[in-house]
Amino acid sequence: MLPFACASVLWPFVLGMTWTVVTDQESVGAGLLGLVLVGPLAAAFTGWAWSELPRTAPVAAYIRATKAGPALALPVPRPSSTGSLVSIAVGVVLLGVGLWQLIASLDDDWSSGAALFFLISLPALFAILLGLGTYKPRKAIDNVGILLTPHDITIDYGNGPTTVAWQDVSAVGARSRREAFKAGSGTNVITLVTGAADTGYRTIDIGHKDLETDPTRVYHLFVFYVRNPGLRSELGTEHGLDRFRRGGYVPEQPSALVDGDPRP
Repeated sequence: MLPFACASVLWPFVLGMTWTVVTDQESVGAGLLGLVLVGPLAAAFTGWAWSELPRTAPVAAYIRATKAGPALALPVPRPSSTGSLVSIAVGVVLLGVGLWQLIASLDDDWSSGAALFFLISLPALFAILLGLGTYKPRKAIDNVGILLTPHDITIDYGNGPTTVAWQDVSAVGARSRREAFKAGSGTNVITLVTGAADTGYRTIDIGHKDLETDPTRVYHLFVFYVRNPGLRSELGTEHGLDRFRRGGYVPEQPSALVDGDPRP
């Protein structure tokens, strides 16, 4: 609700300044400056609000051939360059607007045009540099995803794989993680716990937003195969794929009270 409220306050100002630029030629400079300062902020709040909307999670999985044999593959969003390209495009447009204002002011008050060009060029250059610095080529779909085989788990979002053996996973948890530098709601994650008390624990977090399939179903998948190592052989087979699609994760060992820690 917070980003939606902020966006609803800012957009009327953006529309008002746009109207001023279109209808009042004497206030074009002030209107463009207002758009440069307020427009990106309104768009940022709108994007943030849109990303926080609850959505119905799809059920997506398939079998992928790997060097180690067939694996149950869970798709993840591929790294996209769209945001970087948009940032570069916005920067180029702003530079164009600034140059247009500078050229238009040469026959009148060139100093005010130069000042306006300078004010517009700063965010424009920042947007271009941000886009160039964050640009990443889009990965092929075969190079990303979560792969589950009878022996190990491989997680790759496009920045290199993380592999852990099933036998090293001591527990599975679900939690909301809050980042110290991030405002707003927490990040919901599935946590794989590896190691032991004597050697030290390590956690691997899988964010719900890093999955293109139902995160609740993925959580129960991990719990099921941690509790039932004898059934991991079905991973990478049609039987394991069918179990995921129908959510057939009723515990084979119902005595477990703690995830990954069966007790009598």
